[in-house]
Amino acid sequence: MDANRVTIPKVSWILVLTVSVLSVLSALYVGLTPTADQTELQGRTWEQFANQDPEVAGLYAMDLALLGMSIGAFAVLAAVIAAIPYRRGERWAWYALWVVPLLWGGVAARMFIDQYSAGSVYAIAAAVAVLGLLIPIRRHRSKGWGLVMDQRDTLNLNRP
Repeated sequence: MDANRVTIPKVSWILVLTVSVLSVLSALYVGLTPTADQTELQGRTWEQFANQDPEVAGLYAMDLALLGMSIGAFAVLAAVIAAIPYRRGERWAWYALWVVPLLWGGVAARMFIDQYSAGSVYAIAAAVAVLGLLIPIRRHRSKGWGLVMDQRDTLNLNRP
């Protein structure tokens, strides 16, 4: 094992992988569920809104589909990183996976601001991902995993 790797506890990578896989499912829901079933409107139905302003309704439906695809691609990438390089203890993967709790924490914050109760689900996902990433922190620090990496660390040129 080289200086850029540590042993990652099983629970750590499983927690991050679980959040990533659940993110894929969330993205599939957003991308594949009909817009009317996931849009809360006050005082009118989705059909009334779509009939009143079909252009905006079409753009909104397209945005939901694109959001589902984007989050889905991100989540698949995060799941692959959690399952392979992070599980192997590669240094860069630990840093890269911090995007997962940042994304879901941001989503939760926005939902809380807009008073959507679903924000708690995303806050829990962010907290679980943070927990998974913090579990091996003592091992990271003991191996010298600081905030500064040199170019050899980033490119893994230390391998034989």
